[in-house]
Amino acid sequence: MSAIAPQVAAAAPWRAALREWPAGEGRAWIFVAKTIVAAMLALWIAFRIGLDSPRTAMLTVFIVAQPQTGLVLAKGFYRAAGTLVGCAVTLILLGLFAQQRELFLGALALWIGLCTAGATRARNFRAYGFVLAGYTACLIGLPATQHPEMSFAIAVTRVSEVLLGIFCAGVVSDLLLPQTLGSSLIVTVRGSYRDFARFVVDALQGRLDHAAIERAHDGFLAQVIAFEAQRDAAYFESPETRLRSSRFRLLNADFMTATTGIHLLHQFTERLRRRHQQSTIDRLTPLYAALAEVLLPVDGQLPAMAAEARPLLARLAGFLERLPTVIAEAGAGLDEAAPGARLDFDCAANLLQRFAEDMQAYTESYISLISPGDRLPRPAPPYVAHGDSITAALAGLRATAVLLVVSAFWIGTAWPSGIGAVIIACTLCCLFAALPAPVLAARGLTIGFVAGLAASFICGLLVLPQLDGFALLVAGMAPFVMVGAWLIANPRTAGIGAGYCLMFGSTIGLDNVSRYDPALLLNEGFAALLGALIATAAFALIVPAGTRRLRLHLTRSLRRQVLLACFEPETGLRHRFENSTRDLLGQLLAGADRGSGEDRALLARAMAVLEAGRAVIDLRDAATIGTLRIDSRSHLNAAVRAVAHLFQKPDPRRRQQALAGIDSAGARIDQALDASDHDADERQALNRGRTALHLLRGLLLDDDSYAALSSLESSLETPSLQGAADAT
Repeated sequence: MSAIAPQVAAAAPWRAALREWPAGEGRAWIFVAKTIVAAMLALWIAFRIGLDSPRTAMLTVFIVAQPQTGLVLAKGFYRAAGTLVGCAVTLILLGLFAQQRELFLGALALWIGLCTAGATRARNFRAYGFVLAGYTACLIGLPATQHPEMSFAIAVTRVSEVLLGIFCAGVVSDLLLPQTLGSSLIVTVRGSYRDFARFVVDALQGRLDHAAIERAHDGFLAQVIAFEAQRDAAYFESPETRLRSSRFRLLNADFMTATTGIHLLHQFTERLRRRHQQSTIDRLTPLYAALAEVLLPVDGQLPAMAAEARPLLARLAGFLERLPTVIAEAGAGLDEAAPGARLDFDCAANLLQRFAEDMQAYTESYISLISPGDRLPRPAPPYVAHGDSITAALAGLRATAVLLVVSAFWIGTAWPSGIGAVIIACTLCCLFAALPAPVLAARGLTIGFVAGLAASFICGLLVLPQLDGFALLVAGMAPFVMVGAWLIANPRTAGIGAGYCLMFGSTIGLDNVSRYDPALLLNEGFAALLGALIATAAFALIVPAGTRRLRLHLTRSLRRQVLLACFEPETGLRHRFENSTRDLLGQLLAGADRGSGEDRALLARAMAVLEAGRAVIDLRDAATIGTLRIDSRSHLNAAVRAVAHLFQKPDPRRRQQALAGIDSAGARIDQALDASDHDADERQALNRGRTALHLLRGLLLDDDSYAALSSLESSLETPSLQGAADAT
């Protein structure tokens, strides 16, 4: 027995490592194997049915290859849609300008600019559809300019090869060891709910400092954006996931609302501390602790699954039912001679009640995932992305200029492979236009191009000519394909892997009539490299994405999101405002300099904007009460306009005007609350309007919160010495 025990102990780590392998490194190798199988299957079918360029089908597999099945299907769907649209537009342009290559290139440049602008405004794989609609026109149209009579045949062949690659990638991903997004979404939802509930409990009990809460909100923002991208892709995966898609969307919307609610409560309490209102805080602390006790049961175990959250939903309902009585008891004896203290207490209590309602709605939408066939608790609002028209227009102009310049070079030099340079340059200008650091992305892709060119040279000229038959062709190509797929599977090298696979697949020369021509391979490879270098230079020189002027524009746009809350139609306004504000913040944070603290300044500004916007929406709701007097309604609307005027361009004079309008509107709401001709719902709306005015007043009077609206712009407007040196 003593001799066997050490052997068992030694074998235990190996068994543990073997069990963990499928969830760790095994996922990458499963993806590599599936990519090879799908690529070779597409290549075999293309050879069997006699397509002109089987390598295009294989190349399409490389392009749409993703670890999860939902991502493959979503990318394949939008690639197919973009290809068909681009094909149709190309045929129209060729029909109009087939005899005039220069006119055709001008029209094609305009189309590329429009598609690039659309890709910049869209999100997720919808942006990819715009990219495909743009560069498919190049792939079909540029070769067709040399042989206009073959344009329709070229278009049909191109579409057939692309659709074949999409079909093979989707079938293999769905049938061979599928890794589904739907199951990942469920795991993500469970973890997010449990982590957020734990965060709320710790925040209410005072265990977190301001910096920790700030970091948590940064993480919440990333969760919202990533979850929406996954939900959008998982829609294509299975009927069950499609059935739950609207529930996932509702859950994400409720999560956003709850994160805003806890921030408002925390920020208001912090302002009370800075004003040394300790007596008010002492009365509020038991209320916060009571909600924390409701969220965290006696055993200290938060719900691990949706079914386990049912008791929590019942406890929240009971808490909200008795909360008015608890608030009244906590506020009893508050010095009536100090109306400011009473207003502070009422405002914090209102925020606590609102957050408890938000948490109840979030829990309800979480539980609704159990029964996807039942009716939704509430309509699921759509995800609203922030699309900046100026940024999109500049990206479109950049892509148009690149196409015209590279096309002029191609025509002027009569370089046979110049078409490849035009196509790659336009593709990268479309593909990377919406990225915060397109130069770095293009640089990584260029590195992959160089490695892929070397691999295609070795494989296409040294290995494949020695082999005979499709089985040996697969054996000869598999090691080279494996390298690219493994690079794609690793997030740190995914860009290099994409460039490697693109170059390898496009220059390997696997056509229906294969040619082993070193000069042709090098010509096509150098054309692709030239196109990548031109695109990189364009991103660095033509309206660079990271310039101070563009970031200043987007930063001002973040502050001006309050104008959306002030003037947009009220139907669904709360969700649209929060959605678009967080989406814009996500764009800014992706390119922020975290070492300089720019990310913290951006987050502080966004939180101030969310606070002001939500208060303005509550104020507008109060102004729509039918029994409210016309003069009172006009004062509330005047306060909204004054706040909008301030957030359009903050300055001391507008700040004082906004404060005056808020004070005037507050007096009118107090008069309305003293009247007895309002029902319970109207009085609740008026109370929320009074809370909104108090929040706005506190935001504008608090130097730290108000400074977040303008300090970041000041730093961006003043170029640093390093920036001046870089410009020189």
